[in-house]
Amino acid sequence: MPKEGKEKKEKKEKKSEDAPAEEAAPAAAEEKKPEEKKKIGNVFALFSQPQIQEFKEAFTMIDNDRDGIIGEDDLAAIFQSTGREADSKTLKEMLKECPDKINFTHFLTLFGEKLHGTDSETALRDAFKLFDEEKTGKLHEEYVKDLLQNVGDQYSKDEVKQVWKEAPIEGGTLDYLKFVLLIKRGNQEE
Repeated sequence: MPKEGKEKKEKKEKKSEDAPAEEAAPAAAEEKKPEEKKKIGNVFALFSQPQIQEFKEAFTMIDNDRDGIIGEDDLAAIFQSTGREADSKTLKEMLKECPDKINFTHFLTLFGEKLHGTDSETALRDAFKLFDEEKTGKLHEEYVKDLLQNVGDQYSKDEVKQVWKEAPIEGGTLDYLKFVLLIKRGNQEE
């Protein structure tokens, strides 16, 4: 690596080490892949700037080790700060609510789901799995249409047609694993 490039890289690394978490966050967002930016954009649109700032402060309080991820040790420390002890099983259950590591974006997503009355990806996948006796991740298109039109909050033919415009259907089967991602994260291929 040329000397200029190496010095620039070292300067950039030094600057990011010295920067507080709030100042480092925009730089981290710039380095994300386009599909990650889109997911972030969706969740950030759920809240006003003051709300996001409050969530950031709460996240920082919970992230006891300041590694940008809320883990079991961080949750245990929060419990202890309130004078309570949490067993490992309880902490693991709490962390299972997020399908990935709980960074700030996932933290916001969890709150968005709770505050806006939507189910988590896990809850939606589990709901579809109830109808997938063979555990293939796919359901027959006609079977799902029948369920939508005749069970629970019944969809009209026009509503089903609207849902089917975006649904990942191939060869007469709905890939509900992809469908759940589409519902929760939007179309990431745009």
